[in-house]
Amino acid sequence: MSFLALCLKHLADLVHRIGRIFDRTGFILTGMLPAILPPAALTKLIRIHYDRSYDDTYFRFTGAQQEWPLEQWEKDVLARHHIISGKLLVLGTGTGRESIALAKRGFHVIGLDISRSALRMAAHIARTAGVPITFVQADFLALPAHPAHFDYILLPSIMYSSIPSRNWRQAWLRQLTSLLSPKGLAVLQFLVDSAPSTRTKRVCQTINQWLTRLPGTNCLYQPGDTCSEGHFLHAFQSEEELRQELSESGVVLEELNWQGQYLVVAASSAASHK
Repeated sequence: MSFLALCLKHLADLVHRIGRIFDRTGFILTGMLPAILPPAALTKLIRIHYDRSYDDTYFRFTGAQQEWPLEQWEKDVLARHHIISGKLLVLGTGTGRESIALAKRGFHVIGLDISRSALRMAAHIARTAGVPITFVQADFLALPAHPAHFDYILLPSIMYSSIPSRNWRQAWLRQLTSLLSPKGLAVLQFLVDSAPSTRTKRVCQTINQWLTRLPGTNCLYQPGDTCSEGHFLHAFQSEEELRQELSESGVVLEELNWQGQYLVVAASSAASHK
């Protein structure tokens, strides 16, 4: 190996090592945000992320945009819980994949999303498909105060995990199920912490536990909270953690698929009679 080639190899190795250091540092810094920022600030990051993520949707897709079918797990849930018709609310409908597929099955669908661009595209695809859907621009975290009696509610794309803090998720879940009819069901996806325990991850958690003891930091921080995707996400550490959170919220758990990362809940009998 020539001297020049040897120098280039050592330089490349050095750059890779520096890159890994920056990656680990970035992971720790973004991982610190949930311990520092209060839930309200974390919620603002979520709104900004989802609003911007579809900024150029209408221009990226063409009139020949194909419709996406329901995923197999979604079909299985519909069949297993005998969900065949009724008034259905899709929170975070995006460009309408689930909404359009469900409307084609005969559901009366209302699709809600914060992004005007996404809804514009979803409405275009729905018109092309010839299915009537009501699309509404709104924040999925700002649910209406009065019961609307939907037969079914769908919250896709691990969005349940984007609600900052256990307390906020529980309060939101109680409000969500209050929108259900007496025998209604809500289907939600969540995020599981499947990443291996690394030294960087342990360092980040140790720093966060120390930070939360300081005045003005987020005392509602939990292990599994992160902002690594550009917005807040909570990765559940275990199935028991999730079951406990749901139990404390007072909802009725109809199904929990830990591997599939989805769950089906109903309102408690006490809540449904309020």
